[in-house]
Amino acid sequence: MRQASVHIPSGLFRPPYGRISRRAGKLLRRQGFDVVMWDVLSGDFDRSLSPSKCKSNVINNAGKGSIVVFHDSEKAFPNLQYALPEVLNYFHAKGFVFKGLGDN
Repeated sequence: MRQASVHIPSGLFRPPYGRISRRAGKLLRRQGFDVVMWDVLSGDFDRSLSPSKCKSNVINNAGKGSIVVFHDSEKAFPNLQYALPEVLNYFHAKGFVFKGLGDN
């Protein structure tokens, strides 16, 4: 059985679908949020994609400084469960270091 999601207050906001109006962005920043955009979408939410395809989506498109989106949802979990550890192992073996946003 999968563990329930936990809300972690972060002050970060990822716009759904990678789209946000200037007005909404300004409002969020005034409320203390940092708007975070991404450059690689794993596709884990798409049930027509295999877990290995999600993995290759990330490996073929991510690089230094990339922000990759995986989703914490029941729908995405089968792909996430396989692809995320594989992606982390792949890039770790290539010498990449993973950091949180704002870490130096």
